[in-house]
Amino acid sequence: MTSATARTGNDTRLDPALVRRISKRVAPPLILLYFIAFLDRVNVSFAALTMNRDLGISETLFGLAAGIFFLGYMLFAVPSNLVLMRVGARRWIAVLMVIWGIVSGCMAFVHGPTMYIVLRFLIGAAEAGFFPGVILYLTYWLPGSARAGIMALFTFSVPLSSVVGSPISARLLQMHGLHGLAGWQWLFLLEALPAIAVGLCVPFILPPGPREVSWLSAAEKQTLLDTIAHEDRKLVTATHIRLPITPVVVACAIYFLYAVGLYELGFWVPKLLSSHGVSLARLGWITAIPFGIGALGMFLWSNFSDRIREREFNLAGAFLAGALGMTITALAASVPTAVMGLSLAAIGIFAALPIFWASFSQRIAPVHAAVAIATVNSIGNVGGFLGPYATGWLLQHTHNYAAGLLATAACLFAGMLMVLVRKMRTNV
Repeated sequence: MTSATARTGNDTRLDPALVRRISKRVAPPLILLYFIAFLDRVNVSFAALTMNRDLGISETLFGLAAGIFFLGYMLFAVPSNLVLMRVGARRWIAVLMVIWGIVSGCMAFVHGPTMYIVLRFLIGAAEAGFFPGVILYLTYWLPGSARAGIMALFTFSVPLSSVVGSPISARLLQMHGLHGLAGWQWLFLLEALPAIAVGLCVPFILPPGPREVSWLSAAEKQTLLDTIAHEDRKLVTATHIRLPITPVVVACAIYFLYAVGLYELGFWVPKLLSSHGVSLARLGWITAIPFGIGALGMFLWSNFSDRIREREFNLAGAFLAGALGMTITALAASVPTAVMGLSLAAIGIFAALPIFWASFSQRIAPVHAAVAIATVNSIGNVGGFLGPYATGWLLQHTHNYAAGLLATAACLFAGMLMVLVRKMRTNV
């Protein structure tokens, strides 16, 4: 037995020091990449504060256009992941980033609802392979039993994009009139540039794989590969080589309900806080508060899940926290109460993300990983389409955010119940 592993029965654990070293090398470039991806995905939430008025876009149409992103996502995620397996993660992620950066920049020249919807669809198509591709890439680096921590580091980019991006986006909106462009046009133009620039650098900043890097010794490489192979062999034996349909279907349903909550935060928080009377000058900083608290909660919760090696109860608890936070926000009569509710929702929603993917990728044999991960991500993210659209429709008809927030809370609560039922039936 090497010093990098410890065995108990049929269980194999990597040395925590080795896991930390891998995480420190692999996570930083992934954080940067996903930060840029999520910023380009949700910056429309700030642009909408003035763009909707300029283009005559209703609340329902905004929700539709925000969510149409995920139809492109659903259609192209599996093909994109299959291409990634053929050409390699670094080259394909680089191509995707440059494409979505160019399309995102074109949003600055939208002149009506039709073009707006088409470009949102194309951004979704371009980004479709990115997230499932990274999840697949991480399966090459760590076994599922040690993956929640690095996934938390990677998905830290989700709240980070709002913590950093919200004040920047609000400031860019105040550039209105500079060189004849509206503030929302400057927002799309300037926030598209990092995707193009960093995309070109991906082949040089993303580690190629455990076998090729020089910062692992030969013994550490062998230990790492043996540990991953040991876990993979158990999965292959358990699934008899065939793709396990039931776990994939259940995961799709859970992730669908989760995506409703994630993109309620992603697309509606600036407009929600603005409806409480928060000025544009303060909006960016106040919007950043719940996302910052959510980022901290994600780290603590996912690391706790890794430490006690338990996924399902932690995932169910995260769903419950998200549901309670959305309920508090729906009933809030003041900005502080709304921020408190959004903060609780953010803790639960962001903590659920790495725990969910660590749990699912740990259940799927590597021979099925590319298709299974992309399928769950694409179909589950339909919730990212229906959630924002439903909130927009309810807002336009009720003139209040409460109905949309309570519907989102109900989805998260249903997700919690599904996780608990899965736990009771599988006892894993």
